[in-house]
Order: sequence, then structure tokens, then C-alpha cells
Amino acid sequence: MPGSENTARQCLIDFLLDPSSYAHRPSGVTHLQTHISDIFIAAPYVYKVKKPVNLGFLDFSTLEKRKHFCSAEVELNRRLCPGVYLGVEVITFRDRALSIGGSGAVVEYAVKMRELPESGFLLNMLRGGGTGEEDLRRIARKLVDFYLSQPRRGEVAVYGLPERIRVNIDENLSLSRKFAGSTITQFAYDALCYYNERFFLDNQGLFLKRMEDGFIKDCHGDLHLGNICINRDGICIYDCIEFNERFRYIDTASDIAFLAMDLDYNGYHGLSRFIVAEVARLMDDPGMYGVIDFYKCYRAFVRGKVESIKAFEPEVPGDEKEQSLKKAGRYFRLALRYALFGSNPAVIVTFGIIGTGKSTLAGMLAEELSCVTVSSDAVRKEITGTHAGKKGYEGWEGGIYTSGVTDRTYREIISRAFAEADRSRLVVLDASFSKRVWRDYLLREAGLKGVGVYFVRTTAALDEVELRLLRREKEGLSISDAGAALLPRFLAEWEEPVEIKGGRYFEADTGRPGRELLDSLFRKIIDAGASSPARP
Repeated sequence: MPGSENTARQCLIDFLLDPSSYAHRPSGVTHLQTHISDIFIAAPYVYKVKKPVNLGFLDFSTLEKRKHFCSAEVELNRRLCPGVYLGVEVITFRDRALSIGGSGAVVEYAVKMRELPESGFLLNMLRGGGTGEEDLRRIARKLVDFYLSQPRRGEVAVYGLPERIRVNIDENLSLSRKFAGSTITQFAYDALCYYNERFFLDNQGLFLKRMEDGFIKDCHGDLHLGNICINRDGICIYDCIEFNERFRYIDTASDIAFLAMDLDYNGYHGLSRFIVAEVARLMDDPGMYGVIDFYKCYRAFVRGKVESIKAFEPEVPGDEKEQSLKKAGRYFRLALRYALFGSNPAVIVTFGIIGTGKSTLAGMLAEELSCVTVSSDAVRKEITGTHAGKKGYEGWEGGIYTSGVTDRTYREIISRAFAEADRSRLVVLDASFSKRVWRDYLLREAGLKGVGVYFVRTTAALDEVELRLLRREKEGLSISDAGAALLPRFLAEWEEPVEIKGGRYFEADTGRPGRELLDSLFRKIIDAGASSPARP
């Protein structure tokens, strides 16, 4: 086919967009694309053409390689999606015209599939309320049967060696470095690099045990909600990884982690927990809980990378670029959540002396982790009917600061924090927590609800605190009523948090620049291993 590579590619796309190009003459053709494929929906069939790209971990750069991987895609996907992958079609060029089939020169290959019903895709079913635990139980059973049907193979098992797993992690981090400052913040990127480094150092034996126990299998490799369809023929799990065996020869926990992560990403936290528990039960694999959050972090990072690549591809339309930018940011922030706090619901408490920067740090954490902040200052004024801009302080134990109002405020913010943690898995709670009785109440209720609590105490030099409080009063922009005159009494009444110092207690010196502050705090949390293993 004459012309430049770009011209030839566009001719191919135009040809496959023309309904008359197909023997069954569809009424229309829809073109979709990923960063590695062009997809043409010509009902009742779908044709998938691989882009001539080499991304390092994937190489479709030559026609022969595309032929090989088309054949591999059909063969591998028939394992979990029989009856859908029909074969590989040749696209030929003869007499200055393209044809599907034909006897001309082969210019491209396309995977031919039966079209799957949009209504049956798992994400669509979830959004429509048409599925739940019972369907997920069936999916778990299908996957576990698939895993357990495979004999142990030494050439597959070696991909469970820590150094082999690390190749994938390091490659991901390296390929995503260029996105730091755009789709992922530098804080998050650095923290995720550090988390992976620490996890590998601390868990060599765990990886080896997973390999020795036979949990490294020839898996699906791309097990997200968009690749599972439920219809009258049963469950179809399609579009597995064909282009790189090291992405498919993986721990079964890594395979399931992708699905669990995608459920988290879409807000189905209970179902995420359910699918992990069901697979662990069916496979008699309680050890899965020791690695599931590590792999969920990896999977979220992979999706962030994929969406970032798509966002910067020149041929992707502007609206799709914007969507990919947003998705990439959300996936990267989810990866950071897993690295710091795991999957279990958690409350991060920014607390300390007035003027030490609790609210500032709370805002930074909420932005980095994409979560809500519950503020005692805001809630106090809300429950007393006080306008946010109006000062309500009328002396110690006066106005809206009586002990009764303060108790109501703490009970309300703790209640709201737990509700948000249940809904979205993570929340920042911004309050001084100067009294042990309030801290004890929070911890007692958290224990009953199964919510993790992480205390981050803000600190600063006393003279700096006084300057901040004076500046706050002068500017009059803060919702807080705490001023410099209140500081001596506050210090006198402060009760040291001796009861909470330990693995989930951290200090943050807010006199440091913001970059240093977050870097230091994230490393402390990772070093403490604060993200306890996910639980059944």
C-alpha cells in the first residue's frame, strides 16, 4: 500500500470505517481506540487492529509481530471466553484497493470477535444495579477453576521470584517518571518509589513462599471491570494480556488485585473486599492478604500510566485526552492510598496545638489522596447556626466554645468521619483533639467499626505559632476563631497524647517547606508499615 506510514494507516482506518468493506454489510461502524489498538465495531462483529507501536514492554512494530500477537490473542482468550474469538482476518491490498481477505498483498491483520452486549459488561451492570455478590461469586468460581486447572510449570513459576516481579514494578516507575508533575504529583511519585523499595526489602520471603506454594500461574493479566461480560451464554472474561508473558505469568493475587482495585476505583468497596475474600476462600489462600494491597497499588499505578500515555497521544481527540488526564490522576492517587494506608477504611487525624498548621496539612493530604476533610471549625459553626465568616469566640468556655458545644462537635465530626470512611475508604479529620477523652472516644468507636486511625500531630516553633495566629487575626480569612490571646490557655489545658504514641502516631514539622513536609511524612508512614494487611 503506497504512501507514508501515517497515510497508509489513515487509509486503513478509513477503509475499516466504511460499512461496504465488510461482507455482512453492517448498518454502520464505530471506531474506538486504546493506546495500542484500533477497534471497529461492525455489528454483530468486532475487528481489532494492533497499532504499529513499540512501547518497550510491548512491541507491535512489524507486520509479522502483529500477526503473531493476533494469533496469540485469539488462542489465549478462548480459555476464559469461548465462542467469542472467531479468528484472525487478513487485510490485503490489490489493484489499488483494500480488502478483508482476498488474494492481494497482506498489509495488516485483525482479530475478529463476536460483539458482546454493552448491557452485560460488569461495570454497566453495577451502575445499573443489576448485579452484586452472587455474580461476583460466579466470577470468582470461574477464575479459581481456571487457576486450579493449570499444572505447575517451572517456566511460569520463576516469574514469582522477587527480582522478576521487581522488573515489572521498576519498569512501570521508570516509564511513568515523565508524568511526574502532570498526571501524578512529584510527592506521590517519590512516595510510591519509596514504598515499592521498602516492600521488596521487607518481603523477600513472602514472595518466595507465594512461588513455592504454587500461586504463580498463567493468568489473565488485565482483569478489570471492562473485560468481564455476563450474558445468556454465561461469563466471558476477555482481552487478556497476549503481548508479554511476564505480565500474564503472575501471582493469582496480582490478577485478582486488578479487579478489586477497579471495584475500589468505581466506589464498590464492599464488593472489592468480597471478591478478594471469595477467591482466597476458594483457593485456600489466606496468604493472599499479605500481598493484595501491594498488588492493588501496582495495578492502580499501571492504569495511571496507561491513561497518561493515552492522554499525550496526538491522535486522541481533545475530550478523550481530558478524560484520560482525570482518570490517570485518580488512579495514581488511589495507588498512593494503598501504599500509605492499604485497603481498609481509615481516618487520618491532623491534630495539635492551635496555629501549628493542622488545617493546612489536612488540605494538602486531602488533595494528594483525593479524599474529603471533616473540619471541627466548620462543623462547630454549622451545628450552632453560626455563619462561617462570623467569629464565635467569646472567651474560654464562652459563646460556641462551651464544653457542651465542644462535646457535641467532637461526636459529630467523628460520626461524619466514620460515615465518609465507610463510603470512600479514607477521610481526613481536622481538629485539635487536645483532650484524651476525645481521642479515646475516637479510638474506641474506630475499634468497634473496624476503621484504622492514623494520628498526625502538627508541630512548629512557639514563636512561629504566635506569628501565624496574629497574621490569621489580621487577615480575618480563616474559619477558625483561635487567636494569639488564646494560646497560653490552650497550652495549659493541652493533654499530651501519650496513649497513642506508636505505629500509627506521626509528627509533622510544619515549619518545613511543603515539599519536605509531605515527603518526610509519607516516608514515616511507609517506614512504620502503617498500612496493615487487608483483612477478610
